Amino acid sequence: MLRKVLNTLRHGDKQTKGFILTVGVLGFVSIVLLVTAVITLLPLFWVGTAAISLITVAMAKNARLAVIKDNFNRNDEDDRKRKEDKEDFGEDALVTMTEEKLKRLFVRYKVKQEHVPVVIDLCVSEHIKQAPGFAWVDGDRLKILLIEKSPRMIERPVSALQVMEVERGIAVRASGEYTGLRETDWMRKVFMPYLPQYHKKQIGGRTVLLKNLYVLDEDIKFSSPSVKELKKLFAFRIEIAERRLSEGNLSPYYKELFVSSVLWKDGILNLKEYQQEVEQVLFRLAAPDISYSEFDNTLSSVINAGLLPAEYREYAYKKREERKNVVPDGKEKRKKRK
Repeated sequence: MLRKVLNTLRHGDKQTKGFILTVGVLGFVSIVLLVTAVITLLPLFWVGTAAISLITVAMAKNARLAVIKDNFNRNDEDDRKRKEDKEDFGEDALVTMTEEKLKRLFVRYKVKQEHVPVVIDLCVSEHIKQAPGFAWVDGDRLKILLIEKSPRMIERPVSALQVMEVERGIAVRASGEYTGLRETDWMRKVFMPYLPQYHKKQIGGRTVLLKNLYVLDEDIKFSSPSVKELKKLFAFRIEIAERRLSEGNLSPYYKELFVSSVLWKDGILNLKEYQQEVEQVLFRLAAPDISYSEFDNTLSSVINAGLLPAEYREYAYKKREERKNVVPDGKEKRKKRK
């Protein structure tokens, strides 16, 4: 029963979830009143405890029925969809998928017109491994229709997806990457552009293939091109949690440029977007209230680390001079007359 309650709190409708939460609050209040009554021995608290307990028990019975009904309705609907899916696709939707069948699938799962293609590389909690799909936002929920052997849908509250973490440098074997997705021409055509961006690196005298994954809600790991698509649906910030970036003496401007560099190399930012982000960071770094030593040291560190071409040094110094000659209202300072 506990699993059904948790499942309802996660996926149920708002009315059922509100009902369960109300019962939980009443249960907590009754416990508080009981403890208070034992400590104070006041009759009023004993009466309050009894009244709240009776209400809680009555509501709990209704809550149990609501949970069972909610789970039954959703399971029944899932069973109908699975039966229809099997009739359409046989044993493997990845192999038999066509454009016409996909349209029927969109109607069946109520996919919104504002949807985007994505690829989930891994999600342990949902038993997903290298699966393509389509994502959209419905109300306050992110929904993803997965195109696996049997199509299915997962969802998460958008409120829990404010931060996307980057998992960098995952070594892979090319022969083991997305083999199921490559089985048909149609699936390759649709989803090949959304596979991870692979990077080659020399380690111990041999070439290793690496990829970066982008993690939402702790364990939904998306391919890099999927991130660009998800940004069209809802806002989130991207963070890289690495030891060298958490050092206290590291400039925040360095961290920003490091993240921008990773996103550019992974194709999440195009060249113009990357240049705009770099210029915005350098503009802030060139502020007159930042000491010359901090400005120069930060600039040298990002250039030496390969985060910026050396040509940006001249650009940054020029911006610093320009900002030194501007008063707070944005007007240029008058040049002194000779």
